[in-house]
Amino acid sequence: MSKIKKALEKAKIQGFAIDRQRGLQGSETEKTEQVAVPKYFQTRVIEISPEILEKNKIVAIDEDHPVADQFKLLRTKILHRTRGTRHNTIQVSGFDSEEGKSMVSVNLAISMAKDTRQTTLLVDIDFRKPSVHKLLGLGNNIKGLKDYFENRLDLEEIFVSPGIDKLTVLPAGRKMLNATEVIGSSKMEALVKELKERYPDRYIIFDSPGLNTCPDPLVFSEYVDAILLVARSDFTSQESIKTVMNLVPRDKVLGTVLNDSRWFEPMAYYYRY
Repeated sequence: MSKIKKALEKAKIQGFAIDRQRGLQGSETEKTEQVAVPKYFQTRVIEISPEILEKNKIVAIDEDHPVADQFKLLRTKILHRTRGTRHNTIQVSGFDSEEGKSMVSVNLAISMAKDTRQTTLLVDIDFRKPSVHKLLGLGNNIKGLKDYFENRLDLEEIFVSPGIDKLTVLPAGRKMLNATEVIGSSKMEALVKELKERYPDRYIIFDSPGLNTCPDPLVFSEYVDAILLVARSDFTSQESIKTVMNLVPRDKVLGTVLNDSRWFEPMAYYYRY
């Protein structure tokens, strides 16, 4: 059994134990809980394949993987800068495309969920090229935010539990032709506010397109507390970085993750914060 498969089995067992415990506890106990654990029994559960996670470099689930510590370090830096201000909505975006921002989003969300003091929601708002469901192996025909906006499905119908304790996923679903209009709608703004306020101890990671590729992430940046940028070593140009830094609200930028860095042998193709 691979290390990632063992980690998934452990997360699934822990998640079941927590759900069962919550079902047995009285209302007074629930009121005093410090962490509001998502009610997985109301959420679709889709078993994720450890082989797919490994293939897609989703490694934060594996405590023994050397790169998992890099995401723990990134998580720690983010928590130190946001907990005191109650900033819990974080947009992850690249400068251009093909920089690995979705891979960073998924690994960061898993690492955040593994911290003991909060739960995590991972939301795919890249309506032009949704990929979170692919990285996690959730299936190509999965319902998501497209169905929420166009078919008026309730959020509870599109939340997904990937079997990882304290992590919930809100997929984008299929592509949307009117992505910018949806992102800029009052319904989207209200959705972000609802997700932020539903569980005050929950961090929400939004995977968004590259800021130089379309107007969507810049429009969306108005709704979130903080922005994490992802660059790719020997790929992202200085001109792209300069353009983005002149566009985004500087006070919201947490920092930049350098992906595909060769500075960290033997972790050559992973990340630096």
